[in-house]
Parts: sequence; structure tokens; C-alpha cells
Amino acid sequence: MWQKTFDVMGQRGEVVVDAGASRSLADRLAGSGLDAAGLVVADERLGDRVGALLEALAARGLRPALHLVRGGEAAKTWDTVAGILGAAVAAGVGRDGWLAAVGGGVVTDVAGFAAAVYLRGVAWAAVPTTLLGQIDAALGGKTGIDLPEGKNLVGAFHLPRWVLVDPGWLATLDRVAWRSGWGELVKTALLVGEDAWAAVCAAPPAWEDPAPALALLETAVRHKVEVVEADPRETGLRATLNLGHTVGHAWEALSGYTVPHGEAVGVGLLAALTLSERMLGLAPHYRRDLLAVLGRWGMPTRLGTWPLDRWWAVLRRDKKRRAGQMRWVLLRRPGEPVVTTVPDSEVGAVLSALGGDG
Repeated sequence: MWQKTFDVMGQRGEVVVDAGASRSLADRLAGSGLDAAGLVVADERLGDRVGALLEALAARGLRPALHLVRGGEAAKTWDTVAGILGAAVAAGVGRDGWLAAVGGGVVTDVAGFAAAVYLRGVAWAAVPTTLLGQIDAALGGKTGIDLPEGKNLVGAFHLPRWVLVDPGWLATLDRVAWRSGWGELVKTALLVGEDAWAAVCAAPPAWEDPAPALALLETAVRHKVEVVEADPRETGLRATLNLGHTVGHAWEALSGYTVPHGEAVGVGLLAALTLSERMLGLAPHYRRDLLAVLGRWGMPTRLGTWPLDRWWAVLRRDKKRRAGQMRWVLLRRPGEPVVTTVPDSEVGAVLSALGGDG
């Protein structure tokens, strides 16, 4: 087991990584001094597995209402948040009440955002049930929704009181869900350093043997928590967590969010490593190794095809821009990221090389 309590922007949170961690939610809520009335926001695809959690909450004297939402990026909308807010009102959740998000990254994003704006902010807990949620989306307090113009353009920083990372939820993931989380884990390994990168390069697809991927779970959680604690508002170090995301997010938006997040990040990482070779002298074997990793996991290695002006229209709306300039996360080597600007000519050449312009 690994756990850490930390303060971010005056908000206190606790992250626990442990088999069975989600079963401790009832005790934590019951001992928190919060009101009994709360709302559990759960992915509708989890079915009966949420029932045991509700029973445990009720057994500790809590009054949990249940609101089901559809998982997947298409659910990160105003309508989904409005449904959660209405359910919280109907459940009698007060200022000292709570929300609990049980599901993947989309569920924690929208439920956390609802918690941030409901009654100007109520406590919430995250029980992430996918690899993507456990190593990325549920950590750090970044919550929000998408707009048609781009990903995560609306949101708030609202730290969960608890993030309970329970590997037991991952046993039933399908290949699409594994891949979506794997893209983020690959990114994290490149940021952590050579040992983590070597472990990623050696890992078989999780549906063949999940143990190597799960062995990297704690490393990924630790890294995200340490970075968030050091730079909660993404003014410096936290920006490095966007490695691969500039092109990845653009591809997601252009596809109408039909491309799974981790698969988009995977090709975004190829773009970032290619730019790193051209501009920072990153050794080419890292890009070749990444191609092998993505291929072994059955993930795409080419971008979807749109005219370059469509790419630029989306890229220039990226929320990571500062003073009108796009910021790119590149690598000198694993464990040594660099946040910098990149000439448009270099970006266009890499998009073309990856098939983005047809």
C-alpha cells in the first residue's frame, strides 16, 4: 500500500493505492464530519459492482443517492453536469454534503466539476475504475468538460478529499480501456526516466499479462502527485504532464472525440519525440521503441487525415497557450522534459510525416 496526504492551493487531499482501497470510502466519509446525505455518481456500465459500495455507505449511517452517467468522452458536456447537479438537489445534498465519483476519467472529470460548482463547492471523493482514471484523470484536482471547439476548455481546480486507487477494478477492463490508460502510462514513463521507460518497453499487452502494467501503477500515481503538489496551477513543472497532449488533444477534437484518449496521446507522443529529435537531439531509438510499444498494444501510429489548416485551427485553441504562443513539451532524454515553443514549419512537417494532412 502507498498513501499520501497533501495540500494543494489550500485544499487537503489524500491518495491511497491499495488492493481493496475503494472499500474504505464508507469509513472515510463516516468519520469526516460531513453530512450523511450525498450523491454517488457512477458509470452506468459498472452495473451491480456499485451496489456493494452503496450498501457499505448505508451501513455506516450515510444516505447515498445514486446517479448514473454514461462513460466516454462524449459525456463531458454541460448536459451531463446539469443532470448531476439536479440529482444532488433532489438528494438533499447540502453545503456540508459530498459527492463520490465511481468510474473512469470522464466520470471523475464531470462529477468533480459538478462538485466544484454545486453550492460553490462541496467535498468529493474519486474512486477511479479504469487505468486512465487511476494514474491521471482522478489525480490533481483538474475537473471539467469539453466544448465542440476543444477538449477541457471549461473546468475548475477542485481537489478530491480522497482518491482511492484500487487495482481490483481493472480486472474487467476491455482492450480499448487498457489502451486508453496505457497511452498515459507510456507518457509518464518518459517523464520519470530510463528505468520506467525500460519497464514500459518490456511490458506485454495487459490482456495477455496485466502484472507488468500494474507494477507501474504506483510509479505513475507517485509521479503525478509529486508534480501536482509542486505546481498545482500548472505554471511550470506540471505543464510537463502535457507531453504528447498537444497533438493528441487536437486529434481527439478533430475526430469528434471518437478517438480514445490514450490512443490519441500515443500518436501525440510520436509527434513530440519526433520534434525532440529535430530540435533537441533526442536519440532516434526512443521514437523507434515507442513505435514498437504502440504496435505491440495494437494502438495507432498514424494520425487521422485533415487539411493542415484544420489542424492549426484546433491547435491554436489549445488551453496551454501563453502570451499567444503555443507551448510544447519535448524531451532531451527520458526524465528530462523541456517546455518550449516550436516553429510552425517544424510542427507542420511532423504532422505531415505522421499522415495528419493526408
